[in-house]
Amino acid sequence: MIDINDDILLRKILMKHFTEPINKGLKNNKKAIIKDAKSQTCADEMQIEILIENDIFKEISFEGTACAVATSSADIFFELIINKSKSDVKKIINQYKIFLNTGEASKIELLDKLIVFKNINKQKNRILCANLAIDAINEIIE
Repeated sequence: MIDINDDILLRKILMKHFTEPINKGLKNNKKAIIKDAKSQTCADEMQIEILIENDIFKEISFEGTACAVATSSADIFFELIINKSKSDVKKIINQYKIFLNTGEASKIELLDKLIVFKNINKQKNRILCANLAIDAINEIIE
């Protein structure tokens, strides 16, 4: 588990996922679902490609232009949910939303690298950025 108190490490993780996102680039899989995610408050937008088989997230990628928070949260979240069931992803989303609003979560171990957003609740306008891709996935599994 990552040390939630190591602010330098958390910043490095966030920036690595922004500058070198591992899930960026659509795969153009004909079996995949395509979901558009557009911010209502800024220019952030991304197209998300999701392949779900037997309720398991098998592939997920994105393309678009977004800020560091939106891009890194999408990349970290997508990395985390690969090979997880829809019900497990829903649990992660629920804990993540609590965490974003409070900086705390009862099951913080579910969040893995998403803990880089521990202080986002101090910048309420950035919560929307941190939720952009996550809200799109949530719409698919609800």
